[in-house]
Amino acid sequence: MTETLIAPEQVVFARRTYAVELEAGDGRTVDVRIAPYGERIRANDGLGGLPAGMVYEEEILPGAFDHQVNAAHRVLANVEHEQGIGGVVGRGLALRSASDGFYGSFRMLDTPAGDTALELVREKALGGVSMEARFVKSIRTAEGVVQRVKANLRNIALCRDPAYSGALVLGLREADEEIETFVQELGPEFLPLPFDQALAERIERLGIDVPSRLKNGHLVADTSSADDTSAGDTSGS
Repeated sequence: MTETLIAPEQVVFARRTYAVELEAGDGRTVDVRIAPYGERIRANDGLGGLPAGMVYEEEILPGAFDHQVNAAHRVLANVEHEQGIGGVVGRGLALRSASDGFYGSFRMLDTPAGDTALELVREKALGGVSMEARFVKSIRTAEGVVQRVKANLRNIALCRDPAYSGALVLGLREADEEIETFVQELGPEFLPLPFDQALAERIERLGIDVPSRLKNGHLVADTSSADDTSAGDTSGS
């Protein structure tokens, strides 16, 4: 099977829009599949090795954005590709690649524009997710399909009129994003184990101070009762 390498565009950013489905959720963090892998669309933007206006088929291959998984903070969110700082409604928290697509979590800004975008997402008024990316490496298969092997993601936009149907807004959530990202990346087995309250009480009754950070919430032992017990033991000896 013959494949042809397509020269990358150096300054032109492509825009690709995908359908979304909103699930139940609350908060200001939007989880979304940015780009589905293996799904084909028809485009005529001149970025497929053909003159603008000529239709070609395109699909994004797994791993196309993998080099950016540690640079989520450099990807911003807007509404329908509104340009300028005033159009920014969210910032990237995390990016990850899965078998079916490239995923991202975005924190919606606590601004009037961010609030409006968030409400439109909740109400399903914005039915698509669009990516803005530059294709770095592309090949054309023997069947004429343009496959995107590597691309640089710049922004995502919440928008209407999807082209791809495979992207999903997975939900809206409110969480400590640093802990959330830590758990996702390292796994729950790396979380600190809860301190044993019974053991804390026994240690304190021996006269040893237990740091408050090791206890669940406030002081677990009643110091007044501990003093009474200690006094009773002394008088009985």
